[in-house]
Amino acid sequence: MSRPQRHRKTAINVMIAIVLSLVLNFSYLVFMMVGSQREPTPSGPKRVATERVLPQQQENPQESLTTPSSLTTDSLKREVIIREESITNRQRQHNNQSPMASGRGKIFMLIDILYYWVVVLVLLTLMTNDRKRRVGFTRRLLESLAVVVVAYLLAPQMTWRGEVILTLNARHLLNPITMLKMLTALITTVMYGKIYELLYAKQRVEMENEVLKNENLTWQYNTLVNQVNPHFLFNSLNSLSMLVRENKNEDAVTYIARMSDTYRYIIEEGKIEKTTVESELRFLEAYRYMLEVRYAGKLHIQVAVDKEYYSCQLPPLSIQPLIENAVKHNTITNALPMHISITSEGDYIVVRNPIHPKLQAEQSTGIGLENLSSRYELVVGRAIEVQSDGKEFIVKLPINKSTK
Repeated sequence: MSRPQRHRKTAINVMIAIVLSLVLNFSYLVFMMVGSQREPTPSGPKRVATERVLPQQQENPQESLTTPSSLTTDSLKREVIIREESITNRQRQHNNQSPMASGRGKIFMLIDILYYWVVVLVLLTLMTNDRKRRVGFTRRLLESLAVVVVAYLLAPQMTWRGEVILTLNARHLLNPITMLKMLTALITTVMYGKIYELLYAKQRVEMENEVLKNENLTWQYNTLVNQVNPHFLFNSLNSLSMLVRENKNEDAVTYIARMSDTYRYIIEEGKIEKTTVESELRFLEAYRYMLEVRYAGKLHIQVAVDKEYYSCQLPPLSIQPLIENAVKHNTITNALPMHISITSEGDYIVVRNPIHPKLQAEQSTGIGLENLSSRYELVVGRAIEVQSDGKEFIVKLPINKSTK
């Protein structure tokens, strides 16, 4: 994995760890927001305390008749003060029992959020580490479980007195809330690690397929060049020597130029996956000239491809093997001239030639058509179509209409 990819993966792990830590401590965040908006409880005297005195006075009406009015008033005042102090003490006690509402509690919340962020980040790093991938998913799962156990024992907790302690030092080792957080973090990171592993495996398979595809195309290209070079070069030199013997110097110069164009196309265009129909037909012009010189008017190649197909794409050196195949396996004489037509039909380039078997037919290995079909399946995604009725041999080459 390259350095930018590693940095991108680390950044994604950090963001996921932040989000998961906030989700695990969502209750703390809600508590902090609600606590900051809550109004303070008034500490003044309450009407309820004075109203609760009257029923006690009505329980003993005789005492109220015999008690001086000043004594009754003083008793009421003292009882009201006592009840107000009792209410105030209960409020203070309740506040003391809720340390989360204090400043120390808010600091603990931030520490807890940061702690779970670190734990989740460690788990994500462990599950998405490419070096750890060699040891297998089960071992990484066990290592993550060990990290969760250690993180659980070291998880911070806050007592009702406001003291921050570790789970290991708590009176009760079993803390359901902390355990739920740790299990959630473990399950989430393991699921993400499994998804990451599947995506990584898919990407690796695609890269391997691309490498195999390129190697296969290179091998097929070399095979095609080796197949063209011996026969084509030998026949081309024979035709050139014939022009020289007949003192057709201009034709010989033109023949050499066409021969140069043909080999230049084979060397340059043959190394790429796709070429345009226009480029393939331009190469075919040079190749056709050399064949027509060789067979001296007994071979005719007619090209009738619409110009709208010129920008379409197909593998290079697709049409040439079909013409070579027709010349190789058929008789070409003045009485039986060979007419090869190249047309466009639908999304195909169609090559047709009549069947005139030679008296001593050469054994066909089928390597040329098989090689061409394999290249089409790899590059275009479709195989060529071969048809023969005994009188005419037809090969349909699918083309890619994408201009990329």
